Amino acid sequence: MTSLAAVPFTLKRSTDLWTSGGDYESTTETAHGLVRLESERLVLQWRVAVRTESIDGAGYETREEIEPVQEMVIPLASVAGAVVPRRRWWQLTGPRLVLTATDLLAFEKIAGQQGLKLMHPAKLVLRIKRADRLIAEEFAAELALTLARQQVVDGGPSVLRLPAGD
Repeated sequence: MTSLAAVPFTLKRSTDLWTSGGDYESTTETAHGLVRLESERLVLQWRVAVRTESIDGAGYETREEIEPVQEMVIPLASVAGAVVPRRRWWQLTGPRLVLTATDLLAFEKIAGQQGLKLMHPAKLVLRIKRADRLIAEEFAAELALTLARQQVVDGGPSVLRLPAGD
């Protein structure tokens, strides 16, 4: 099976620091990435842009760094599924693609101590553009179909068989 759907995404994390001397530093890490489904694995690639703004007695300074592309390959056995939750009228944020793992180590590289430190280690919530919502829904459906096919090939869930009565 070749890769059919690829979904561009972003992840963002910000930190602000005020010092006792009145200095201020704000750091924003933005990961621009792509998630795609290949044969029996999920592939995530991303590049992090780090923007640091600081204000001190000497003035205002902005620094920007772009890190090299990173890649994470997750076997489908570690993935439970994906969903694009329906938007509610009170939500101001754009759509999200939520990937759910069956193993807490599945998203460790992107969510762990060295990664973007996400809220829940078993859920990877990727921000997507409104224009990419249909692509993300197609991706979630493709992943569900692939996981279902894999379940059938592997013999499906185990079933308790009772001995036949006399």
